Amino acid sequence: MDVLTDVMQTVRVRSNLYGRAEFTAPWGIRVTHGPGRAGFFVISRGSCWLEVDGTENPVPLAGGDFIFLPQGGAYNLRDAMNSRVTPIEQIREKCDGTPLHFGGGGALTSAIWGCFEFEGGGSNPLIESLPPMIHLTAESEPSQWLHSTLQFVTSEIASGQPGAETVANRLTDILFVHAIRAHISGCAAHGCRSNGWLRALADPKIGQSLRLIHEAPNKEWTVDSLASAVAMSRSAFAAQFSALVGESPLRYVTAWRMKKATHMLLRGEPIGAIAQAIGYENDAAFGKAFKRHLGVAPGEYRRQSREAAEAGVDCMGSEEASSETVQGQVVAPGGEPTLGLRAGAGRTRGRELRVGLG
Repeated sequence: MDVLTDVMQTVRVRSNLYGRAEFTAPWGIRVTHGPGRAGFFVISRGSCWLEVDGTENPVPLAGGDFIFLPQGGAYNLRDAMNSRVTPIEQIREKCDGTPLHFGGGGALTSAIWGCFEFEGGGSNPLIESLPPMIHLTAESEPSQWLHSTLQFVTSEIASGQPGAETVANRLTDILFVHAIRAHISGCAAHGCRSNGWLRALADPKIGQSLRLIHEAPNKEWTVDSLASAVAMSRSAFAAQFSALVGESPLRYVTAWRMKKATHMLLRGEPIGAIAQAIGYENDAAFGKAFKRHLGVAPGEYRRQSREAAEAGVDCMGSEEASSETVQGQVVAPGGEPTLGLRAGAGRTRGRELRVGLG
């Protein structure tokens, strides 16, 4: 199994499709996503301007354009740059059901929108290495399947047929995988500069070391053994690995073992088998390491995660009557992963999705 597929298989995401929104000029909305929540939308008709916090220039959007914001955050969407923006929470409070209608009655812009919530607050090397915004136009080359999926989602939402919501939600799950595939394919074809982990994966030496770690997470890796395996000096390897990946080699090894462990726990695998698979001599040693890094014992993590599996997802963080607690992993200021609690519920109940590139 290649490294990218290995990492993709540990991405656990719950999708939430809000449905169709219809805006009439003049209009403007302000959307804010909490940690570990990535917004997405497709412009099905009309045109507008997108301003993502932290980026310099507004982006013009037209019919067929797809936007995915892997890092969450906030953005403005409006028909013209001089149109006033209204927080989406205020609009949703006044709109019961879909499609959502808002604006001054002028030219129409339609969109399909929603979000993905990553278990662990998005603490996955692939997700963290994605850019703040992935923008694919209707003419984009990277993925014909992506635009086919978008067309199916739009068609199902507009059909009003029995079961349309269920079909659209399942298609949204597939949309996540296609969006990442399209970004990676586009970078490979046009030479865009990847960040962080993706950039490290493309480096001949560091990429090889990552493949070794992922092929054998149970091996007793040291900086010396990894450096020797890729024909580099210890100091040069450690410096280059840290510069590209963003953490030291051994810290990456441990973090990846814990990521694999959480993945296996949630698949229901025995703790003893997990300990052996990721290189710990016994259950006790694994349990101690797991609790040190995630703040809770393996069995308790599995129990809490199962209780959270039925919780709703609300991309904007508003709470409704059916809100439940969502258990997730966040990264503490010191950089070590710990467990945290988030509350949230959405219009559409989120479903867990384990994804892979294969």
